[in-house]
Amino acid sequence: MNAQMISAASRPRFEILPLPEGPADEPLRRSLLAALPPLSEEAAARVVSISFLAGAGTRWKASLLEARRAPHAWPAGDVARAFPLDAPRGLFPVPDFIHSPGGEGQIAMAAYAFDAVRDIRGHIVVVRGWEKEIDAQALGPAGIGPERRVFFTQNPGADGQVSGHGDAAMQCMALWQHARHVVTNFAGDANSWLTVELALRAFAQFDARGIEIGVLIPVARTEKPSYPVYLDKEGLPAGFWHEKLAASQPKAAPTAFTNVGIRVYRSDWLRLSLLELKEKYYGTGSDGEVGWHIPGNDPAKHECALDNVDNFLAEKGLARVMPISLPRELTPLKSLSEYSAFVRAVQEVQQEVSAVRRAPC
Repeated sequence: MNAQMISAASRPRFEILPLPEGPADEPLRRSLLAALPPLSEEAAARVVSISFLAGAGTRWKASLLEARRAPHAWPAGDVARAFPLDAPRGLFPVPDFIHSPGGEGQIAMAAYAFDAVRDIRGHIVVVRGWEKEIDAQALGPAGIGPERRVFFTQNPGADGQVSGHGDAAMQCMALWQHARHVVTNFAGDANSWLTVELALRAFAQFDARGIEIGVLIPVARTEKPSYPVYLDKEGLPAGFWHEKLAASQPKAAPTAFTNVGIRVYRSDWLRLSLLELKEKYYGTGSDGEVGWHIPGNDPAKHECALDNVDNFLAEKGLARVMPISLPRELTPLKSLSEYSAFVRAVQEVQQEVSAVRRAPC
């Protein structure tokens, strides 16, 4: 793929407003917030969020064990030594920049993801226990009380393991299928309220213009995309890549865009996508195992990922990417070695969000 072809295909199609050719910055994001009308009361009432707060991860547990052996060799090593190995990673305590510009006090890292969706009225939180701690340390600091959230425990597959975020979304479908829009996040990135708000306002404008889309994904421009976006010659997403989908790279132009862990779905298309994927790919595979067998996914995992939903919608021309996010928003804390970078990122995110919230309307 030559540089000219990549450049020509790296401008996403976005019918409702002109998109920047260069990387997004804070002034651009503020100008878009002023240009895009807020959601109507009716539209706001029909948005729900799904936050996935059940995972820990192999790298995370390994770094905790290392910190127990040598706490002073790791950032926040003393905190890590006391952190339960079986607790969700999203409960790990980090400085509190939501309530203090200087980061005094501590909150769970997932509080930043919940802060990004705090204006949404209804929340589904996918968990594996620890509900009391999640309420107190993550949801509470973001201003989300028990009356606005419901906990959901994902059932494992036949192999005894949970089967991916797409599978979790399918299992809790009864909780979100009557909404209009569904916002998803993974409760472990430096998510920004401004990105969520811009994406929801933009989706509302697609709806108002009668332009049918199933998913809108905020993306950031970066030199080394962690989750690359592929665009066709028309600027439409041809596919989305993830390391768990290593065998399913699209035959289209790669770009410098990466998603930042936030997706906005129209609920009817999310529902249809999951049901069609299940009809096609759930059952007994050639390995004799019952579960998901989606081509291109890690065959040993038997998972359905949200990336599979995104690719399904992209194939139908129903996906759009919105390059208005900043690279700092994709700064996960999946190992203690990433602690310092995560703390810097959430501090910068909260500085921007606070400035926007303080600005006169």
